[in-house]
Amino acid sequence: MAKDGDEVRIIVLEDGEHLESVIRKVEKGWIVRFKRGSSLLGKRVTVFTTVCPDRPLEWSEGKDHLSVYCQVRCETAGSFRYHFIVEKEKSPVENGISENGKSENPESGHGYFLVMPELKINGKPLSLDGICCQTYLTKLLGPISEWKNRLKVAHETGYNMIHLTPIHELGISNSSYSLSNHHSLIQTVGTDTKFENIQSLVEDIERSWGVLTVQDVVWNHAAKNATWLLEHPESAYNCLNSPHLRPAYIIDRVYHEFGKQVGEGVWKDRGVPPVIENISHVNAIEYLLRAEILPKADLHEFYQVDLKAMTSLFEMFIKQADGPTKDPLDGETVKILQDPEYRRFGNTVDFERSARIFNRERGDAGNEEERIQKCVKSFEEALHQANLNAARESWEVILAGLRAVMGGISYERIAEHGPKKGRVSPENPLTTDYFLHLEPEMGWRSEQKLAYDPEKSKFLMAFNGWVMSSDPMKNFALKDSQVYLRRELVCWGDSVKLNYGEKEDDSPFLWQYMREYTQQAARIFHGLRIDNAHGTPIHVAEKLLKIAREIRPDIYVFAELFTGSEYADNMFVNRLGISSLIREAQSAGDSHEQGRLVYRYGGDCVGAFKQKSARLAPESIAHGLFLDQSHDNPSPIHTRSAFDILPTAAMLTMASCAVGSNRGYDELVRDHIHVVHETRPYASWSEQVSASQGIIAGRRILNNLHTWLAEHGFNQVFVDQMNTDIVGITRHNPRSHETVVVVSHTAFSKNYVNWPSGLKHIPIGGVLESVLFEMKLNKLQDEWNPENQNFLEGLKIFEMEIRESVGLEDGQMFKLHGGPTGFIELTNFPSGSVIGFKIRPSDEAANAFEQIHQSIASSPHLDSALSKLTYQSFPPLLFHCESEDYATIEQGGYDVPNFGKFVYCGLQGLIPVLDKIRDHNDLGHPLCQNLRDGTWLCDYIVGRLAKFPKLLKVSEAIEQLLKPLEHVPYYLRPAYFEVLIAHIYGNARKEALSRMAPEIHSSSALIRHLAISTLEFLGYIPGAGLAPIPESLKLEDEHPSSLAAGLSHFSVGIWRNWGRDTFIALPGCLLATGRFQEARQIILSFAGSLRHGLIPNLLAEGIGARYNCRDATWFWLVSIVKYVEMAPNGIAILQDPVRRIYPKDDTIYGDAEKEERLIDTIYEAIEKHFAGIDFRERNAGPQIDEQMRDEGFRVTVSVSRTTGFIQGGNRWNCGTWMDKMGSSERAGNKGEPATPRDGAAVELQGLAYRTLRSLADWKKAGLIERGGVSDDWSWSFWAEKIKRNFEKRFYVEKGATGEFVNRTEILKDSFGSSLGFTDWELRCNYGIALAVAPDIMDPKKAWKALDTAEVLLGPLGIKTLDPTDWNYNGYYNNDDDGTNKVTAKGWNYHQGPEWLFVAGYYLQARLKIGEILGGAEKKYAIRQVQERLGSAYKHLIDSPWRSLPELTNANGEYCRQSCDAQAWSVGCLMEACVKLNTIDE
Repeated sequence: MAKDGDEVRIIVLEDGEHLESVIRKVEKGWIVRFKRGSSLLGKRVTVFTTVCPDRPLEWSEGKDHLSVYCQVRCETAGSFRYHFIVEKEKSPVENGISENGKSENPESGHGYFLVMPELKINGKPLSLDGICCQTYLTKLLGPISEWKNRLKVAHETGYNMIHLTPIHELGISNSSYSLSNHHSLIQTVGTDTKFENIQSLVEDIERSWGVLTVQDVVWNHAAKNATWLLEHPESAYNCLNSPHLRPAYIIDRVYHEFGKQVGEGVWKDRGVPPVIENISHVNAIEYLLRAEILPKADLHEFYQVDLKAMTSLFEMFIKQADGPTKDPLDGETVKILQDPEYRRFGNTVDFERSARIFNRERGDAGNEEERIQKCVKSFEEALHQANLNAARESWEVILAGLRAVMGGISYERIAEHGPKKGRVSPENPLTTDYFLHLEPEMGWRSEQKLAYDPEKSKFLMAFNGWVMSSDPMKNFALKDSQVYLRRELVCWGDSVKLNYGEKEDDSPFLWQYMREYTQQAARIFHGLRIDNAHGTPIHVAEKLLKIAREIRPDIYVFAELFTGSEYADNMFVNRLGISSLIREAQSAGDSHEQGRLVYRYGGDCVGAFKQKSARLAPESIAHGLFLDQSHDNPSPIHTRSAFDILPTAAMLTMASCAVGSNRGYDELVRDHIHVVHETRPYASWSEQVSASQGIIAGRRILNNLHTWLAEHGFNQVFVDQMNTDIVGITRHNPRSHETVVVVSHTAFSKNYVNWPSGLKHIPIGGVLESVLFEMKLNKLQDEWNPENQNFLEGLKIFEMEIRESVGLEDGQMFKLHGGPTGFIELTNFPSGSVIGFKIRPSDEAANAFEQIHQSIASSPHLDSALSKLTYQSFPPLLFHCESEDYATIEQGGYDVPNFGKFVYCGLQGLIPVLDKIRDHNDLGHPLCQNLRDGTWLCDYIVGRLAKFPKLLKVSEAIEQLLKPLEHVPYYLRPAYFEVLIAHIYGNARKEALSRMAPEIHSSSALIRHLAISTLEFLGYIPGAGLAPIPESLKLEDEHPSSLAAGLSHFSVGIWRNWGRDTFIALPGCLLATGRFQEARQIILSFAGSLRHGLIPNLLAEGIGARYNCRDATWFWLVSIVKYVEMAPNGIAILQDPVRRIYPKDDTIYGDAEKEERLIDTIYEAIEKHFAGIDFRERNAGPQIDEQMRDEGFRVTVSVSRTTGFIQGGNRWNCGTWMDKMGSSERAGNKGEPATPRDGAAVELQGLAYRTLRSLADWKKAGLIERGGVSDDWSWSFWAEKIKRNFEKRFYVEKGATGEFVNRTEILKDSFGSSLGFTDWELRCNYGIALAVAPDIMDPKKAWKALDTAEVLLGPLGIKTLDPTDWNYNGYYNNDDDGTNKVTAKGWNYHQGPEWLFVAGYYLQARLKIGEILGGAEKKYAIRQVQERLGSAYKHLIDSPWRSLPELTNANGEYCRQSCDAQAWSVGCLMEACVKLNTIDE
C-alpha cells in the first residue's frame, strides 16, 4: 500500500489502447498505479505486469470503479510491460483464465513503464542527470599497463563515466565494432591480460577516481574472419539456411567480378579506366552494367517457371481428371509458386487451382481432345504472361539495385564531399561485397553453383549494415525483404549479420555464445551501450538485456537509434528499458537549434508548476545522453570552428540530462578519430597531455558544475537566445530558487570571430551571489602545428583563459549595473567565450516563498472566513458566469490577453486552465505571461470578491495569501499563483462539501465533482429571484436561492427560473446533497405561484409567470414526494405555509394573497387536473410568443376516466419538455411544434402514478386528511387505474403489427396523439416513467423496453428520436435558416440530439428495474451504469465548466448552442449515482 510521501504515478487504462511508444519514467521505490479509464468502467478488468508476471494485480476494495485501483511498487530497474484484459461476465474457465492466474484472452491494451536505474559511485548515488561521460576507442588505449594513464584524462577533466568501445578481439578490418571473438580480449592489451584484469581496473577506477565505466556490446554481427562462424555457420544468414538470398548472392558476384575487371583495366577501352574520377567514367559504368553485364545474370529465371515443362504437366493432370471441372471458378489467372530453393526455372504452379480456372467446358471445342488442347493452350498463354510479369518485376529490381550502386560509386569516386577513392583495387573495390566469399574467384557463372552446394553454401554469409529509412522492426535479411537483392544495404563488408531465429532453439550455439558474452560484460561494467541497437532484432536485445540485469540489476543501458521516427525510438526505449538515448549536438545547424535541443532534452521549464506526489504518469521523452561529439562525428574544428568547442560544451553542461563527449574533443584533436582506420594511441596524462591542452581545464569546471547542479536539484531549464550566436541557459532549483546562468558565445561559422556589441542586458532577477567563471579560448597563431604521428595530439595554437570566482566588480567580460540586484551587461564577449553566474533569491523573495509555504501549511484566516459563509456565497466565490456578475456587481470577467475570459468569474474558472498548464507544462500559456507581466489577476480576484458583502472577509484573507506574489520573481509567479489558488480553491471546496450530506464525502470522485457542480446553479441573482414566500419562513440570507436552469443561457433575468427544469434538477442537486432548506424554499415558492392547477413553466419572480406546460406540475409533485422521503422529518413540509399570490385563477399580481398549507395547494393542483384544465394564456399573441399560432395559446389538461391517464394539449402547442416551436417562415415550420406530444405523454403517467401512490400511503399512515379527489376516485384507485392501463396502452408487444409500428418491445411515447404515428415513435421519455415508477408495469417487459432503448444511447446523452425515423437529425443548429423544414431554425432540437438529463433517468430506470429482477439483470444494470459514468466523469474533468452540458449532437459531438452547464443534467446523473451506491452487488 502507498504511504504518506510515496511518489505515485497513475496510468489510466482505456480499452483498445496499445501504447508501444508512450514513455513513462519512474524511479525505484515509486508506485505505479493503474485505474480504469472511462471506457473500462463497469467492466471486469485484469491487469498484469512483468514486475510480477505470475499473477494479476489485485484491485483495491470498493465498488466505485472511479476510485478503485491496482498498483505495483517498483523495486528493480528496467523496462516493465503491463497489459490488461477485459473479461465478460462468465466463469474464470470460460474467460480463459488458467489455473495459474494467467489470462489466455486477447489483450485489451498494453504499455510500458521504465524504472530508472540507481547508479552509485563508491556507494554514493549518481543522478542520471549528473552523468559526464567520455568515450574512448579501446584499441587506442594500448597495452593494459598503459590504460590507466590514458584514461586518467577523463578523471582529470572531471568526467564521472568512461565509455569504452568493445574490449574484445577485433576482426580483420580493425574496426572497433567488428569483433572476431566475443570471448577474447582485444589484441592491443597484451597476451597475458585476462578479463579479470579489466574488471580489477574498472573497480580501481571507481574506487580511486570516482569514475564508472561502461562498454559497448555488439550483438548483431561478427567479423567476417571470426573462426567460430566457420564452425557454426548456422549463426549467420547464408545461402543454405536462407535460400532466398541465393539470387542476391549471384548478383553480388556479378558486381564483384565487374569491379575486379575495372580495376584490372578490362573496360578501359569502353570508357572505364581503373581510376574513376569524373562523371564520364561513372556514366560509362552505368551503361555497361545496365546494357551488358546485368542482363546476362538472367535474374528473372529465379522467379519464372519452365513453361514447356509446366504446360506438359498440366496437360497430363487434366487428362487424368474425369472431364471438365464443375468446381467454382478460382480466380482468373495462374499464379507462380516460388521454389523454396530459388533455382532457375525451379518454380511451379498449383495444378488443382489451375484446373479450376482452365479445365472448363469449352463451347468452341468439337470433342474432348480438342477441349483439352484448348484448355492447355489457355493455361500456357496465362503462364507465359505470368513469366513475362516476373521478368518485368525482376528487371525493375535490377534497375533499383543499379541506382543504389551508382549512387554509392558517385559518392565514393567523384562527389566533392566524398572520399574520392580513385583507383579501383581490392582495398578500394568498386562496390562493397554483400556476401562473404571464401572460395577462390572463378567468375560469377561458376560461383553461382556454390550457392546450391550443400556444404559450401553455408559459408556464403550475408554481411550486416543498415538500410536508410527502413522499418527497424523488420529484419532485412528475412524472406519478405529484398534489401540484399535491390542493393539497398549500406553494407559493412567486414561484418557478418548474425541469425538468432525467433527463439533460442533456432540457433542454440549463438544464443549461448551471446549469453555468456553479455553476462561477462555485465559483471565487469556499470553499463552497456547497445551498438547498432536499431538493427539488432528486438527480441534478441530484450532477452540479452534481461540476462544482463540478472547480473547487475541497476545496469545503465544507453544506445543511439537511427530509426528516423520518434515513435520507433520510443518503442525501442520501452521494450529494451534504455536508460538514456544518445542525442548529438552536432545535428544542430546553428545555436538556436542547439539551444532548442538543450531545452528539449534538458529538464523541466524554469517556473514549472508544483506537482502532486500522486499524479498521472506523464508521457515523457526518452532520457538523454547529450553529446557534443560522438565517436562517429567529424571534429567540429572542421564542421564548425575551434572557437565553438568551449561554448557548445558549456551549453550541454547546462542541460539537465546526462552529457558526454568523445576523447579528443577537449584536446582539440583536429581530425575525426576513426573507429576503423585510426591506429595512433591516445595521449597519456602528464607525459603527453596536461590540463593546459585545449579546453581540458575549462571542461573540468563545466563537468564539476554539471554534476553539482544535478546533485543539488537544479532540474529546471530556460534557454534564452540573446542573439544569433549567443545563448544564455539557466538552471534553476525549484526548492531553494537558486539559479545558475551560463552564457555561451558559439561559433558555428568557420574562421569567424564575432565581437558583439549592443547585447541585451541580463536581468538578475534576484541577488547576484557570485560570478562562477569567465572563460574563453584564445588563438595564439594561425598556422597549425604539425600532426603527431606517434599519438593523438590536439592543436597547440589555442590557449584557455580562465578566471574563477570573479569579483562582482572585477569582471573582464561583463559590467554590473545597479549592484547585485540590477542587471548584467556583457562587454567583452567574443566568439568562444563562456561566463557563469550564480544568483540567489532576494531577501524579499525568500520571505515571500516562506510566507507562501506557511500559508499552504495553515491558513486559519481563510478557513475562519469560509466557515462563516452561507451556501449562497459559494456560487459567487467559486462560480458565477459573466452575466451573473454583471447582474450582481455590474462588472464582467477578467480578460487574459491572447486567451480571453474564463468561463467563470469565480475561482472555478481558473482551476481547469491551471490544471491543464500543470499537466502539460505549458508555461507559454497566455495566462502565465499575464501573471509574469503583473499581479492584475490577483487584484481582480480580491477586488471582485470584496464587492460581495458576505465575501468581504474571504476577500481579505485571500488578499493576504496572494500578497507575497508581489515579491516573487516574475518568472516564478505563475507557479506560486497556481499553488495559492489551488490551496484557496481546495479549502473552499472542502468547506462546501463538509456542509453536504455525509455520504457525499465518502462517495466517488464523480459524485464529489457533481456535488460541487450543483453549487453553480443555486444562488440569488437580482431580477431573477423566486416568487414571494411566506415571511414566517426563516432564511439564512436576505433572499432565497433560485435554481438556474443552465449556464450561461439561463442564468439571469426571466430566463433563469423554469418550473420544469427546476424540479427535474432539484432531487439530485439539492435533496441528494442534503440541501433541504433551499429545496423547501423553492418548492414552496413555486407552490405559491400555482394558477389553473399548474405551476409556472417560466417563473419570472411570479410577476410575469407563464403557465403553458403540462409536465412541470407533476415534476414538482414528485419532488415533494422525494423531499418527504429524503429530508429529516420531511413530511412536515406538507404543513408548511404557502403564500398564494394567485389565490384565484384570474387574480392580478399584487391584488390579493392568501396563505395555506402546502398539502392544500397539492390538493388543488390535482383536483383541477381531475376536473379538467382549459384556458387561454394571458396576453396571448406575439407579445409572449411571436412564433405560436393562435390555437396554440389554448392550454388543456384532463384526466381520462377510462385509463386514469393525464392527457391534454393540441396539435399547435407543446406542453412537455420537448417544447421546440418552429420559427422558420422560409422552411415552413413557423408556428408548428416539432413535438406537440398531445394526448397522454408517457412520462406524465409515471409521475402521476408515483404521486398518487405516495398520497395513498400518506393517507393510510394518517399523515394527510383527504383520501382522493372524490369518494369513487381515491388516491389508490386512481394510481391502480393508471397501472392497470399503462402496460396495456403503452407497451408494444413483440410481434405487434400495425400501420405505425416501427419497433416492438418499446413503450410508446404517447397515447392518443392527434397525429397518430407520433404515439409509436421510439423516444427516450419512457425512461423517465420507469425511473420514477419502476413498479408501474411488468419488470421483465420494462427491462425489454430498456434493452430496446439502448439504440438511443450516445456517449453522454440519449437520442431524442429513433435514428431510423425519417425525422431524425442529430445536429442542432438554431442559426440554420435553410429550407429544410426538419432542421431549419433548430426544429430538430428534440428530434435526435442527445440530452443528458433523460439519460440520467434511463440509468435510474435500469438500476431500479434491475434491482427488482435481480440476478443477471441486476449485474448488467450495475455494469452498464458504471460504464456510462466513465464518459460523464471524463467530460466533467475535461470541460472548463467542470459540469455537464444540456445536450450534445449526434454521438456525443459538441453542440455549440447547448448550455455547457445544465442543472438537470447534473441532478439526474447525481440521482443515478446515489442509486448505484445503494445497490448491493
